[in-house]
Amino acid sequence: MPQLIDELEKLGIISRDRLEVYYPRVRDRDDVAVLRDSLTEVIVLSRCDHVSDIYYEEREEKNSYTVHGDDVVTPRLEDNDWRAAKFGRYIRNKRWLDFGCGLGGMLDKLATEAAWAAGLDASNERAAIVSAKGHKVVASLDEIDDHSLDVVTLFHVLEHLTDPLGILRSLRRVLRPNGLLLIEVPHARDVLFTIYDCEAFKRFTFWSEHLVLHTRQSLTLLLRAAGFLDINVIGHQRYPLANHLYWLAKESPGGHEKWSEMNSSGLQIEYEAVLSKLDRTDTLLALSLSGG
Repeated sequence: MPQLIDELEKLGIISRDRLEVYYPRVRDRDDVAVLRDSLTEVIVLSRCDHVSDIYYEEREEKNSYTVHGDDVVTPRLEDNDWRAAKFGRYIRNKRWLDFGCGLGGMLDKLATEAAWAAGLDASNERAAIVSAKGHKVVASLDEIDDHSLDVVTLFHVLEHLTDPLGILRSLRRVLRPNGLLLIEVPHARDVLFTIYDCEAFKRFTFWSEHLVLHTRQSLTLLLRAAGFLDINVIGHQRYPLANHLYWLAKESPGGHEKWSEMNSSGLQIEYEAVLSKLDRTDTLLALSLSGG
């Protein structure tokens, strides 16, 4: 069995004996199955040997940025607007690393408000794009002094890592005592493939790069094993009701845009509250401290 499954089992997050085939394949490979622990509900891929450091280093972007003169332009994402509004207070005037920074969207929003900010991404091309936009980029955590950062963020990164425990321990090393780790990941109990049992969404969302989908409990166990304290995991709903209705009616993504007339802040707040109570949101947010 893959090393990731071994590690998750040692931590009590899954058990081999309880793993069942939840979906026969991922959207981009027919040799990778989606497994689910029948007790903990954690979802993990049957293999992860297709993902390596080289895989991410050599990954190429596809029409995700443009160059205008000397300026490199990347898409503005509503997710980053929401994150900046929600978490900006933790980053302003602090020393911050955005681990797995992608195209630098969060750095675009908050780097100038931090005392020091840098991005790190495994993709050589993405790192070059972020650097070309004027942001500081580090190639590895070895470039960062121990206990020198106030906050580290991972927005939809942890689920891509073949050694999440090792990376979390390294991140704890570079955080100052009681520094903040902020993580956002997709949720293994997403209402679209649990309560709604939407076949089209399963076919679309399970992906060879999403090696594990966590629950609140499993994310807490992983962070605790890495030495983090005061762990708080909460649900967040990225996509509104219109998106879910569109999936169920049309079996396609993009309903929040195609049926945008159904979107309203009040409805979104109420829908998120219901899904949070049921623990069926599409996303989990974890805030934890590095300890002494």
